[in-house]
Amino acid sequence: MTVRYAVDLRDRLHHLVRVTLSVPAEHAAGARIVLPVWTPGSYVVRDYVHHVQWIRAVDAAGAEVDLMPDGHTAWRLPERASGAHEVTLELYANELTVRTNHVDDHHALLIPAATFPYLEGAEHEPHVVHLPAVPATHRVWSLLPAGEEADTYVAEHRDHLVDSAFEVGDLPAVEFEVAGVPHAFVWAGHGGRPDLDAIARDATAIGEAAVSLFDGVLPVDRYVYLCTGWHEGGGGLEHREGSVLQMPIRTFQDADLLARFQSLVAHEYLHLWNVKRLVPAALVAPDYERPTHTESLWVAEGWTAYYDELVPLRAGVWTLTRFLDNLRDTWQRVLDTPGVALQSLRRAGHEAWVKHYVRDENTLNANTDYYGHGALVAWYLDLRLRERQPDGDGLDDVFRLLWRRHADTAEGYTEADVEKAVADVAGEDFGHVFAAHVAGTELPPVDDALHAVGLKVVATSGDETPDLGVHVTEDDHGVVFATVLRGRPAWQAGLTGGDQLVAVDGTRVGRGHLPGMLQARGAGDTVEVTVLRGPRMLTRTVTLGAPRPGRRLVRDEAASDAQREAFRRWTGTAWDAAPSA
Repeated sequence: MTVRYAVDLRDRLHHLVRVTLSVPAEHAAGARIVLPVWTPGSYVVRDYVHHVQWIRAVDAAGAEVDLMPDGHTAWRLPERASGAHEVTLELYANELTVRTNHVDDHHALLIPAATFPYLEGAEHEPHVVHLPAVPATHRVWSLLPAGEEADTYVAEHRDHLVDSAFEVGDLPAVEFEVAGVPHAFVWAGHGGRPDLDAIARDATAIGEAAVSLFDGVLPVDRYVYLCTGWHEGGGGLEHREGSVLQMPIRTFQDADLLARFQSLVAHEYLHLWNVKRLVPAALVAPDYERPTHTESLWVAEGWTAYYDELVPLRAGVWTLTRFLDNLRDTWQRVLDTPGVALQSLRRAGHEAWVKHYVRDENTLNANTDYYGHGALVAWYLDLRLRERQPDGDGLDDVFRLLWRRHADTAEGYTEADVEKAVADVAGEDFGHVFAAHVAGTELPPVDDALHAVGLKVVATSGDETPDLGVHVTEDDHGVVFATVLRGRPAWQAGLTGGDQLVAVDGTRVGRGHLPGMLQARGAGDTVEVTVLRGPRMLTRTVTLGAPRPGRRLVRDEAASDAQREAFRRWTGTAWDAAPSA
């Protein structure tokens, strides 16, 4: 039996997509049709059912059949239903992210979890999507292999369909190979003038470096990057045979955005191994109607975030300076997040569904980030492993060991499996590290481990701005405290995230004014800060704190030959290429 879908894009100008599910006769009686509430790789309930404009069912004779709601995001055919049926729904698709649908005259990005309701009981059957390009001059790009019938794409089962994506349009693209495997990059941004040949070169180098990390194994026959672009925004979502990316359209004319894009390419590509095939046990058989919790996102995403900067360096796409500066910045962001004292990495993974993706002005005070914080712990583990074995490959060896033991298994891996792999590579128990820095809220003492690769941290001077302890957003309408950081000066004075800054010491504050006003004062000075909080105007007295310390990672001239060699094995770059103090 095959589950079939037909997609109608003829009303794409109005952001509308119609999808018809053919229900086979043997499944018709009481058939339950379910639209997922989340998509793999993005751990939050997205309520895709919100975009359903209408849904109806007909029998083989074309007569309309009652379709009754059954739960939050599902419907049922009557128990008396017999013969083949068709269920058609219309979706509004005007939300451009890597997790949601966006359809207009330029392109049509379809995310299967948001598009294709599945037939309960037929999850393990082949699924075929009929998707003709509209207009005919456009092309369909799919992460699924093409079927024998025209305009069809075939998934082995429901999870294979959900773990894919489609892009339709007259879109620039480039094809290339990694390890002899065909790859493609498709640009769906409106404008942006990407240099496709340069993207192909970078993606090839990143891909080859990733393949070498995992024993030279590339576990796909083809891979496609589908990349959208808008004036702002960004992110990525991994799939089993490709990924969906989003970047601002100005990315390819901005060096920092381009580096971020290269890191994103690496991150989603690394998920071919870590997450798509090396899977946390709880995510092996996901339930698409409700959250599926795991404590291992610090490995699934945090380790990937660590390597998404290390791999571009090893590939020769990033400079050593950019890599070390980014490591430092990640470290500093974690140190500056008050929530790390309240939420462990394991709790952060479990609570991602209600915390990580559901953010407000107090998020940084209550939560940690399993991406950045997880990357910091990954780096610390890497340093400690290389300290013990300077001629080894540190966390690379742990990744390879986990891959050999747990990739594509029915059980996935557990936190205990991760601890055992680290212990086996180290030759000793690392349980105390996991207890303190993964299960607990103690930050790893990275400073004490840098010597393992011949580095040290030094203070930098320059920015003497006294600390107010806020993150701000600014526009032509004013300055808003996006977050007031717990324990810092503004917090202690009773200010809060969401307050709109009006004045400092009676002087009105506009876009770009706040840094200069603070620089005219010193640590220990008191200032009167006036804010709007809803209908109220409040003034609080703030005692400014000391400037936040700056620092750099530099080579330690006292490093031994073994430590210098450990640096080379870690980065693929000679130790003496690192910046000096």
